[in-house]
Amino acid sequence: MRVMSKSWPQLLSVAAISTTALSAALIPASYARDAESHYAIVQRTLDTHVLPHFAALEATAAKLPDAVEQVCRTGADGSREELLSDFRNTVLAYAGVAYLRFGPLIEGSRRERLSFWPDPRGIMNRQLRQLIAASDTAVLEAIPKQSAAVQGLPALEALITDTEVPLGPAEPAAYRCKLAIAIARNVVQLTAEINNDWTKSGGWKDKMLRPGSDNDAYKEPRDAASELVKAMLTGFQLIATTEIEPQVLKKRGFDGPYVRSNLPKLYFRAGINSLDAYYQAMALEAFLDDDKDWVKNWTGGAWRTLRESDGAGGVVSGVPKTFAAPVRKVFDMLIQMRRIVVGEISPAAALAVGFNELDGD
Repeated sequence: MRVMSKSWPQLLSVAAISTTALSAALIPASYARDAESHYAIVQRTLDTHVLPHFAALEATAAKLPDAVEQVCRTGADGSREELLSDFRNTVLAYAGVAYLRFGPLIEGSRRERLSFWPDPRGIMNRQLRQLIAASDTAVLEAIPKQSAAVQGLPALEALITDTEVPLGPAEPAAYRCKLAIAIARNVVQLTAEINNDWTKSGGWKDKMLRPGSDNDAYKEPRDAASELVKAMLTGFQLIATTEIEPQVLKKRGFDGPYVRSNLPKLYFRAGINSLDAYYQAMALEAFLDDDKDWVKNWTGGAWRTLRESDGAGGVVSGVPKTFAAPVRKVFDMLIQMRRIVVGEISPAAALAVGFNELDGD
């Protein structure tokens, strides 16, 4: 049996009617029930997961400029540890939203500008070396106009973890310090813009919660709910193909995300934990019929395995090593989870999913 929400905003009813250009008497009861549930899915998922995660990203990023300035001013070990901690927290907060590739995160190429990874051709390293070699002070005031590769977290990581010319008050690091501060401020600006574009009046939250004929993105509640499902599918595919598959194929030169900061395993766990919480917030399994208990049983076991994995063939702290899942099993589970959402869960919720952000890459 399907579980339906008990509340239905009057504004949404009007929007749904205007979208279909039908009178209330001609709208099937099943359509109204689905629309009500789709609206509830969107509102619940945004309020309990999406918006808090983007707010957390902005909050963690806000600490970076001051932390960089402190290191550059003193060079003290304590300041370096604090900077690395703030950086790790920001990267892991980003991992929690990296799959939400629609709306504010992708507008203005913000995703690439914030986290230019994967970077198999080493574009960031090459362009960062060129900037340092030129030491052009004009660049410091124009970071948002530079290549996306040198605007965000990977470039900042390269600067703050460099042991050959470490950030500090010594002259060799003078330009690097100014560049690191400029990049840190750009990260703050990007995360603030993203969060603001979600929450401001008439922003993306309002767009998703006010579907209708005058909405350029979502004509009815199911469109907004389907967008959230596609983001979930992107999450499964993104983690599987960019973090796990290279290990399965034993690709040479693959180090994982933010390896300079020793973050690949933590990045994987942050992404999985966020995706798991997102899945639970959407609560789409409630739409499954009674004869689909096997779906819930399988997904429950899969989520436990994924949460216990460190993304590299081991397990998280506190889990017996006998429960370790090989990277091939982790990859297969992510792909199978995606298939089950597409083939079983989304149809049960009357949600169509087409192409996601990664299709065609």
